[in-house]
Amino acid sequence: MVEEVGARKVGPGEKGGGAQQKKGWGKAAKVSLGVLGGLSLLMGYISAAGMKESEIEEEARKPIDDFFAAVNARDPERCRRNLHYPHIQITGNDVSILESAADFEIDFQAMADEGWTYSTLDSCTMRHFCEEKVHFELQLSMHQANDSRYATYQALWIVTCQDGAWGIQCRSIFPSGTRLA
Repeated sequence: MVEEVGARKVGPGEKGGGAQQKKGWGKAAKVSLGVLGGLSLLMGYISAAGMKESEIEEEARKPIDDFFAAVNARDPERCRRNLHYPHIQITGNDVSILESAADFEIDFQAMADEGWTYSTLDSCTMRHFCEEKVHFELQLSMHQANDSRYATYQALWIVTCQDGAWGIQCRSIFPSGTRLA
């Protein structure tokens, strides 16, 4: 005689007895569900962390993009609004600390005299971040009126969040950029 217990058939000589019989899948199913549950939590955490990272990068990137737009519009006031103070500028070994927006100067005429008409942000890659500070590696270029690029520079810019607003705290540029003839 064959008796069905759960999803398994019990043949002669085997214990059948309903409540005393353990189902074969019980422990394995529990372990599997536990592992799947743990993986789901981990994937949710990774996804949330990735989403937070992309949100931070997006917000921290805005003052950089706006700064470049302001430079190309030849608007020093708008440039100033994208910086946090004190602001640090490093070019080679030359370090300047701007205590306030009034200390920021940009000589658009001198730039135009060397042939500059606009700048491009060729690349901007987030390298390190936390909730209130992001390090970006930049490559920027300067262009002439005929759209030819005459200089390219590598830079590290540090963007910070102060009182809920992101701004550029430090701009470090390597002065040995490629200057084309």
